[in-house]
Amino acid sequence: MDKTKRGIALFITLLIIASILSIVAVSFSYLEKVQIDASRVSAIIQGDVLYKDTTEILKRIFPKGKADEKKLNMIYTLPLMISEPKSGLNINLKCEPLLRGIPIKWLDEKFTEKIPQRLELAKKVLSSILEKFDIKEPNRLEELIISNLKGKNIEDIDYIHRLDMAKNIVSKEQFYKILLDYRLQYDDDNVFKISWDRYFVFVDVTQKALIDGAYITPELISMAFDIPIESVKDDWIESNNIDENEDKITLKKFLTQNSIDGFDDKLFSDGGLNAMHCEERFAYRENFYSFSFDYSNERSLNFEFNGKI
Repeated sequence: MDKTKRGIALFITLLIIASILSIVAVSFSYLEKVQIDASRVSAIIQGDVLYKDTTEILKRIFPKGKADEKKLNMIYTLPLMISEPKSGLNINLKCEPLLRGIPIKWLDEKFTEKIPQRLELAKKVLSSILEKFDIKEPNRLEELIISNLKGKNIEDIDYIHRLDMAKNIVSKEQFYKILLDYRLQYDDDNVFKISWDRYFVFVDVTQKALIDGAYITPELISMAFDIPIESVKDDWIESNNIDENEDKITLKKFLTQNSIDGFDDKLFSDGGLNAMHCEERFAYRENFYSFSFDYSNERSLNFEFNGKI
């Protein structure tokens, strides 16, 4: 009996030790998670401070209503880099034109009812894309996109993956969710072979928004004006290939030089716009983090903290 009691006591002791060790392991794991979370929160706070400072600087460089071509060329071709050894500050700011494609909201009849040529352009380009890339069910995909813009469901489609139907597509993630649903329904991989952001932009815009006439993509020029893409690329210079001291040709000048009619100042700006998408990377506590945001006419929006990189 003594041996049995000693065995039971030993077993209980080992069980208690094992329990204590497991609690200690969980505690260490929790502390490590807390430290990681605390570091992330601190980085977010630091990012928020840098975001506010950056937007204030952009307001001074790119004030509302004044688009300086030289400054726009500079920020699109030469990323801003700041490094200060004493404080360890290390910042890299890179921006690109925001409205170089058709705002996706222009496919909404209600949104474009006062300027119907916006809807005409958006539908023409969408139809041309669907034809060019051999989409199996172009009408169904177009209906899916437009129905989402209106916030309505298509009842006669048996969804494999139900969409969370939200009114108005305002982000690339929402748009690609539609493409995924179409892909699952019709087994059509071609829908993901299209560089959609070379034709459309997925940001919320006001009625005053125009397509950037200085930084529109060559793919959109080709599709909108029925010009072979090779011909466009021969003369049209992308924003990241511009010499900072070189005058940027605008869409209006490009069309005039090629004897093409069709420039509409209700669709395109005559010069560059103070509208850009920026990503900023910064060093913090031996790690690098990034955040992104949109800037337009002294307004900044769509801030997104991207985390550690």
